[in-house]
Amino acid sequence: MIPLVAPGFSLFQQNIPLAIGIVVFASFLFAGGATVQHLAVGRTVDSQAENRSMNLRQFWGLITNLRWLSGLSLVAIGASLHIVGLMMAPVTVVQPVGILAVPWSVLLAAKLHHFRPTRQIWGAVALTIVGIVVFTLISATTAAPDTALPPAQIIVASLVVFAIGGLLGAFGRFGPAARRCLMWASGGSFFYGLSSALIKVISELVGQGPFWQRPLFWTVVPFLLVCYVIGGWMVQQGYANGPAEIVVGSMTTTDPIVAVTFGMAVLGEGIRVGLWDAFGMLVAGVIAVGGVVILSIHHPDSLSNQAKNPAAGSRAADPVPDAH
Repeated sequence: MIPLVAPGFSLFQQNIPLAIGIVVFASFLFAGGATVQHLAVGRTVDSQAENRSMNLRQFWGLITNLRWLSGLSLVAIGASLHIVGLMMAPVTVVQPVGILAVPWSVLLAAKLHHFRPTRQIWGAVALTIVGIVVFTLISATTAAPDTALPPAQIIVASLVVFAIGGLLGAFGRFGPAARRCLMWASGGSFFYGLSSALIKVISELVGQGPFWQRPLFWTVVPFLLVCYVIGGWMVQQGYANGPAEIVVGSMTTTDPIVAVTFGMAVLGEGIRVGLWDAFGMLVAGVIAVGGVVILSIHHPDSLSNQAKNPAAGSRAADPVPDAH
């Protein structure tokens, strides 16, 4: 039999150029999957309603929607390829590349909905990319090698993230129409960011021996399941209330910021972080989040909503294309 790989070759040995190529492709799949899911959700809700949040019946209907499921499959494949990339290159190289999903989603939306991205939109995308790249580089180069597992702090911090995510969801449900997409997506991203941190906790528990005998394990697992269910539900609400690129921008920005902050503040991975490092991460995080906010303000969907409701903003009189 002819060997499929050369002797001594490991599929996941470090190969930075290949890893970058894989993650670039993964980011495109994630953007494409998000765009397809957004199209499916858009057919489920009343696009003319001021509040387009889905009810449980509509959300359940997505589970059997082939278009939505195809989008979910693309997202899952992209996430799997991203993990492969992480196995082949340092996180400082791979993680920033994933933010390419934001410009991909902008280009896909522009093609599908026939609008030309403005300088403000590309400026917002650039801010998001620069901010999250700098944040990732600082966090990856200062993180401590060991992880602590303080049960009380993990539980309390998880509940705090739940509360923040829930508050953002409330703003998504009852807040101004122009901000509902961003609020829903940000709330879901808080839950997804926490899920990443909780997976780290579980992996550490599994590596320490009989994890099934640890009460913390049986506490964290239900928290993790709640994160996936509520986070996924909020992200779909984001798709229902606005464009996919705002949802993608929020997820690729808020998710890693929440996960890294949890790891450093709760799991002891920030022991080596100095004052200037923390300040740099704070500034980078603000820049990244600011880019998503600016994107949500200048996106054609938001401008169109403002044109329909002059009280929503000062640019109501501007003629804008309809992104749907």
